[in-house]
Amino acid sequence: MRIQKKMKIILCADDSEPLGKNLERLIQKQLSKIQMDTVSSISDLSRKLCRPLNRISVIVIFVRCENDIRKLLTLKLLFDNIRLILVLPDRTRQMMGLGLQLNPCFISFLENDLLDITSVLEKIHSGQRKQWNGRE
Repeated sequence: MRIQKKMKIILCADDSEPLGKNLERLIQKQLSKIQMDTVSSISDLSRKLCRPLNRISVIVIFVRCENDIRKLLTLKLLFDNIRLILVLPDRTRQMMGLGLQLNPCFISFLENDLLDITSVLEKIHSGQRKQWNGRE
C-alpha cells in the first residue's frame, strides 16, 4: 500500500489581490490534502525557498507587472525541482516572453477561471502526469 504524502505548495499573491484570496479559499475547500503556505511578496518567497529542506512541490505566483517577473528571474535557481504556475496580468508578447523564461508548468491569466489552476494542482498531486515540462 502506497502512502501519499501531503503535497506542499506556496501561494504568492499580494495582499491586495482578491483573486489570490479566492484561490486560497478554493484550494482549501477542494484540495484539502494539499499543504499550503501563503506569502505576499517575492522577497518573502525568496526567504521561504532559502530554507533547507523546504520540500515545496509547486509555487503559484500572481504576477502584477513585468518588474515582478524580472525579480523572479533572479531567483530562477531556487525554483529547481519545483513546478511553477504563473498567473499573468495580460497576454502581451513582452509579459509572455518573460514568463516563459521561468519555465512554468502552467500559465493562467487574471481573467481566467481559477478552477483551471486547482485542476492542474489536482493532477500534479494525484500523479496523473509524471512529467511536467521535462521535470519528474
